[in-house]
Amino acid sequence: MKVSKENISYLFYWIIIFVVAGSMIVYGLSKPIQFQGFDKSVNSNLSEGHQLMWTFYSYSLAYPIIIGFCEVLGGICLLFNRTRIFGCILLTIILSNIIIQDYIYDIIALQSAIYYQVLIFIILIFDYDKVKRIFQELFKTNTRKKNLLLMLIAFVISIVLKLFETKII
Repeated sequence: MKVSKENISYLFYWIIIFVVAGSMIVYGLSKPIQFQGFDKSVNSNLSEGHQLMWTFYSYSLAYPIIIGFCEVLGGICLLFNRTRIFGCILLTIILSNIIIQDYIYDIIALQSAIYYQVLIFIILIFDYDKVKRIFQELFKTNTRKKNLLLMLIAFVISIVLKLFETKII
């Protein structure tokens, strides 16, 4: 096998995919047990923010399971070309939430979450052409003629529905 810049780039690309996918799958599968049985008195060496966040996560098993499921799904999606961009987007949403919480509550794992997010950005750079096509499709102008009267009626109905929702009417 000839060592070329293209082969090295391809190798680097797949190393990043396997690192992120493997880590997200492991983290996701461990989420349900990670926060079970958290006891502040036993974990008094943790910072106040760390204790608060872990108490929040351990209050209900549902939230860690949902986060874990999304991490596993995102990790699996990274492994397939057809779903890789979706996996990157899903993991970016999850990791953004984790990064914000880790920063605010002074969690030591902040660096790891940032590391994985940077790796996801690198994957997206490798898949630049696909990302570019997706953005072009998302933001292309619609040639359908706009009916301003119907838009105004829809706007008024949405306000009325919102008022009923909030029980103002």
